[in-house]
Amino acid sequence: DNQSGIPSARMAYLISVHNKRTIHDGAFLLKALMETSHPGNTAIILIHVDKRVGVASREDDSSQDEENKNKFLYDDSPLKKYVDACLATPLCTRVDGSNSNENATILEVSSHFSPEWSKWSMNDPTLWAMDYLSHHSLLQRAQSRNMTSPKLSWDVFINLSGDTLPVISAQRIAQLFEPNQGPLGNTNFVTSSSCVTGLLPTSIYDFPNGWMKRVHYFQRHIPKKLSYVDLTTGEYLIDDEIDIYFGSQWMALTRDFVEFVVRSMDHPNGLGNVLKDSMVNTGVSMTDETFFATMLMNSPSFEHTLPVLNEVGALARFPTMYALRYERMDENTPNAWGEFRSVEPLYDVPPKFSKNTDGEAAAKPWGPYFLGVYDLGNIRDSGAIFIRKVSSTVDENLVNMLPVVRKSESPRNLDLPAWEWDELPDINWPSLGVKIKDPFVWRYYDEAKEQKENDYNNE
Repeated sequence: DNQSGIPSARMAYLISVHNKRTIHDGAFLLKALMETSHPGNTAIILIHVDKRVGVASREDDSSQDEENKNKFLYDDSPLKKYVDACLATPLCTRVDGSNSNENATILEVSSHFSPEWSKWSMNDPTLWAMDYLSHHSLLQRAQSRNMTSPKLSWDVFINLSGDTLPVISAQRIAQLFEPNQGPLGNTNFVTSSSCVTGLLPTSIYDFPNGWMKRVHYFQRHIPKKLSYVDLTTGEYLIDDEIDIYFGSQWMALTRDFVEFVVRSMDHPNGLGNVLKDSMVNTGVSMTDETFFATMLMNSPSFEHTLPVLNEVGALARFPTMYALRYERMDENTPNAWGEFRSVEPLYDVPPKFSKNTDGEAAAKPWGPYFLGVYDLGNIRDSGAIFIRKVSSTVDENLVNMLPVVRKSESPRNLDLPAWEWDELPDINWPSLGVKIKDPFVWRYYDEAKEQKENDYNNE
């Protein structure tokens, strides 16, 4: 591999799955991360399974709980099969370090929380993973299986939904995030492509008066002044103005910031703990979009880790990247009547979707919407590293295509470096839209024709 000599970060991932579809599609995500990684790059993968599903095993469970039809969704899934197969090889290990291969990926599956949409509990799996990575005795900063050359057990934390796919290989992701030389190194990303201010979080004051997100928080008297201990200086700040920022639930964070968040949650008067209490007590929604972005933007010691943008909104150190994650949402583009209108067509779920996903409904009107091949042009132009939502039940072409590997030349401009995104075809939604017709069946045609004739004769 001609890229293997490039310095790389040691990546720690959290994959969250919550239903039949995300558990099934999570297998494709795990496979992509494991099989496109250079040894040692993908250091840790934590998988959190929604507690309402759980990780019960048919072999170990003798109860006759027939009411819980989801009880064995994980145990019967391709994700579970892939985890077991990986742990049976030297490539993966449990966190106990029983595997002598120091480049083995630590792979752990847990089920602790039942996040509810728009509630604070949406943050629980991410905070659990941060706590796990920061406090586990075998994952401390100087820990290494080879103590003659100690190294960090992980450098960068990225949380992912099971219906996510990487656009580029896990090896290239690790290279881009390398803390010292990587163009994404030592940078905290807390937004996605649907955020109106791009790679930087959006201040609540940037939303126009009357905008849903602004109104919702102001009606609950947030932002507000908070009193807390600044864990960097040790100073107790009284009635400090904490501005609210919107970002994304899905992030890529430096180790320093992750450990800072954990410390601020552990301390009873830390900013994280005080901010959480304020959000929970006032009952605000969308805290998964605001908590981490607000923490980052109100912590001066991490100001230098914000993405630096060029004049067109791309990352200055990697000017082909406009978003860390590409997703389609219309939540920021309602019309004058508050209705959400897509500027382009979007994928609807096929008739068999409900059966194959155990009754899951279509996406919410404002998104995020499922992605497919017609979105490839926008994915290509965004320079995003991850995309969501992707499902084999909606368009398996993306699952078969991603991640991509760069070639020796750039098809866009031979004077510029070649990037993986150049390998994506520039396919966009047809200007007149797309309407899918069911397969033609003669029997149905004859029946419809006969019915039409009968109706005519009966008139």
